[in-house]
Amino acid sequence: MWLKKFKTAIILKEFATMDILIEQMPQMDSLAKMEEATYLLHHAKALLEREQITTLHSLQQLKKSIDFLKATENSATPTINIKL
Repeated sequence: MWLKKFKTAIILKEFATMDILIEQMPQMDSLAKMEEATYLLHHAKALLEREQITTLHSLQQLKKSIDFLKATENSATPTINIKL
């Protein structure tokens, strides 16, 4: 049951569910299940690392966009010229 839930969490990229399932990982009763769990854990780790890289790249792009907008912002101070 745990393996099926963990596979589903990986497929759906449900990182919070993966975290909960890892904390609640039961004792595996066969070598085959242990090997499958090991494979799934390695796959989840690789998936998390890819997501981390993607998030970092997105944050860098956002920072560049914000810096560009700040650089092109009209910083002229408005003045009022009143002639009497």
